[in-house]
Amino acid sequence: MIFKRVVAIWRARPVRIAITFALTALLAAMLVMTLYWSRFDVKWLMFLGGVLFAAVVAIASQMSKAEWLVMRRTRQLERARAQLNEEMARGHHAADAMRMLESRFQLVCNALPSLVAFVDRDLHCRFHNQAFERKTRLPGAKISGQLLCGVVSNAAYAGITPHVADALAGRAVEYDLVWDSAATDELAYTVRHVPYPPDTTQPIGFYLIATAVIRARPAEVAAARAAVAASHAPHSDGNALFAKLISDELTSWEDPRAALSRAFEENQFLLFSQRILPLKADMPDPACCEILLRLKEEEEKLLPPGGFIPIMEYCGMMEGLDRWVVRALMAWCMDRRKRSASWRVPLFCVNLSQAAVTSPQFPRFVLEEFQRTGFSPHSLCFEIADQDAIGRNDDVRRLIAALKPAGCRFAIDSFGSGKVSFSHLRDLQIDFVKIDGALIQNMLRDPAALATVRGINTVCRKLGIRTVAKFVESGETLTLLREIGVDYVQGFGIAHPEPLDKLASLGKPRLALT
Repeated sequence: MIFKRVVAIWRARPVRIAITFALTALLAAMLVMTLYWSRFDVKWLMFLGGVLFAAVVAIASQMSKAEWLVMRRTRQLERARAQLNEEMARGHHAADAMRMLESRFQLVCNALPSLVAFVDRDLHCRFHNQAFERKTRLPGAKISGQLLCGVVSNAAYAGITPHVADALAGRAVEYDLVWDSAATDELAYTVRHVPYPPDTTQPIGFYLIATAVIRARPAEVAAARAAVAASHAPHSDGNALFAKLISDELTSWEDPRAALSRAFEENQFLLFSQRILPLKADMPDPACCEILLRLKEEEEKLLPPGGFIPIMEYCGMMEGLDRWVVRALMAWCMDRRKRSASWRVPLFCVNLSQAAVTSPQFPRFVLEEFQRTGFSPHSLCFEIADQDAIGRNDDVRRLIAALKPAGCRFAIDSFGSGKVSFSHLRDLQIDFVKIDGALIQNMLRDPAALATVRGINTVCRKLGIRTVAKFVESGETLTLLREIGVDYVQGFGIAHPEPLDKLASLGKPRLALT
């Protein structure tokens, strides 16, 4: 205790200075007294006095220098300590902010009706929300850290397992799953696997997000389960259940077939158009539009566009819908030409269903409409899905052979959505290839997607086929597509769909993205 007080007193600068001068004065006095009583003459006394003075000055200088070094080091240590305190304070603030964000994230997840869980690479559940607890009927302590197979039901695990490898390879996955249990009356789910962290081929895990697409009362679960089982039986399909789920979720139709028939009779369909713009100045078709279809009920109730299409496919009404689109488009164009003779008809791209592609009567209907209305076949391009071009190649060849001589043009839609192959395009006389939108969206972060887009464009150029990039939504994507040499672009970054009646004179093409 006494030693600490002495050290504290010594650290005071005035005390150190006073003690230093006192010791120096005492030493000088002792030397003077020694010299005074000695028998040296005056010269020697002056010499020794000078030496003594120089020694005293040297000692004082060294002590002053040492004190300056100590003071500088002290200031450095004080600054370092202040910086350390600031870093510690920032660390505490960051930890508090992280805890707050985690609390908010947990609060938001618990408020979601969807099931949310984070699964690591070893298939252990590391995070979940309350909806997941309610679905599994397990407390949180029996979910965290447990294997996924021990948390969900066997049927759900069997449906999830085939998609885990894709998620752990860094690819987002979406699929439908029948996940029923005694814990709840929810039956059908749309499940997404979202890798984390994103944009990496080696994620540490993935978020499993399951959203219920239908709620069935307990009395209806058995019937729904029987319908699902029937959909997997031989010589049957699940279209009936799928159409029922879609109809219940998106519409209030008790009889979907009757409602769609009434829509035909009352002309309740709406034509929309979306611009397709060229990236090169010498393109022969500077004005292009894709025709899209909506139902008036969708517009009035703000429902997702095209929700009625799966129902029409199940009801076998798609060829009739394609005929309605062709007839309505030609009538609108002819009426527009009557009101403005100088209006130039753009190239309209119309999607064809599999039913229209395989129908022997559809080409005859189109040719009869050309003759009846006087519409130019050169202004019509039919889009055929790539999977139909592969699976129904003979029907596609027959359709093109019937309408190509009249002047119609043809495009392959969603090319590259599956395995990329050009063998099925042989002798089809295709004018355009629309590159799948997923490849366009992923090419900025996925070298494989970028290489695929480059390869498709290069081969199409050699075959004399023009390319169209779908889902273009950013300036970076547009710049890269220019570099690759793609001919046309389409997407929300280029132009949003608008009602056909609002289609003004297309004029000179102009890209919104730069």
